[in-house]
Amino acid sequence: MKKKLAFLIFILIIVILSIFVYYRYRYQTESIFYSIFPIFSWISVDQPVLFNHLHHKEAVQLNCSFCHRYIERYRAAGIPNIELCRACHATDVMSKRPEALKVIDYVKANREIPWNRMYELPKFVVFPHWIHIQNKVNCSVCHGFTGVKERPIQMVDRNYMEWCMDCHQKRGASNDCYTCHSS
Repeated sequence: MKKKLAFLIFILIIVILSIFVYYRYRYQTESIFYSIFPIFSWISVDQPVLFNHLHHKEAVQLNCSFCHRYIERYRAAGIPNIELCRACHATDVMSKRPEALKVIDYVKANREIPWNRMYELPKFVVFPHWIHIQNKVNCSVCHGFTGVKERPIQMVDRNYMEWCMDCHQKRGASNDCYTCHSS
């Protein structure tokens, strides 16, 4: 009987923690939850083409700025256009993988790939990628597994104010409101 009661209490605690995290009541609660259950800190994002970041980073040795052209100069990193893909994927000479063949179909049809946006901050938040790049903040700090997994991954444990402020504090960056909330 004691084992059943302990198991029931454990399940109840998990449900309560999940509710706190789901509704994002407190940063500390989220932080504790994600440290206990890191599998919930990311989600796989469905895309029209299962873009293999790992292959492009490791095998082809491209860095993030090759495809995300605006990352070093503007706020937004930018989504690669079909002209970048065309350089390697005009024909099936490079790869006969099913996902690469999908890219070739888009290139041949001269149609942009309708990528689903993975990260979008509220309009009142300013996140200049270029400042972070200049300060040598690795993309994986915010984007986590994106460059080390085959599937596109969104890090859901990092897209809120307290996480950013904690990172700023650890790196000695300003936590003044106007750092992130000005145009």
